Amino acid sequence: MLLISNSGKTREIIELYDLVKMLGYNMGVVVITGNPDSELGNLADVTISTGNPPEVCPLGLTPTTSTTAMTVIGDALVILMMKRIGFTADDYARRHHGGYLGVKSRDAAGKGK
Repeated sequence: MLLISNSGKTREIIELYDLVKMLGYNMGVVVITGNPDSELGNLADVTISTGNPPEVCPLGLTPTTSTTAMTVIGDALVILMMKRIGFTADDYARRHHGGYLGVKSRDAAGKGK
C-alpha cells in the first residue's frame, strides 16, 4: 500500500491504514512524506522522505512544492517498477485502450489501431 501525506498526520490516510489492517489485509506499507518521524512514517515498512521543502505558496499553506516532490518520487517508483517487472508497450496498450496514448501504445507494441 502506498500512502502519501506531507505532514504524515493526515487523518483520512491514517484511517485508511487502520481499515486495511482491521480487514486483515497483510501488505507492505510505503509512505511518502515530508515528515518521516510522523505517525504514518512510523507505521510504514518503508518511508520515503521528500526532504520537507518549503511551500512556494506565499502563505506557506497551499501544497505546491510538496506535491511536486511527491509526484517526482511517485514517477521514479513507477519507472523502476516498470523496469523490474518488464512492463511492455503491449502491457500498456491492454490497460490504456482509448485516446491518443492508447493508439500510440498499440503502435509501439506493433498492434496497429
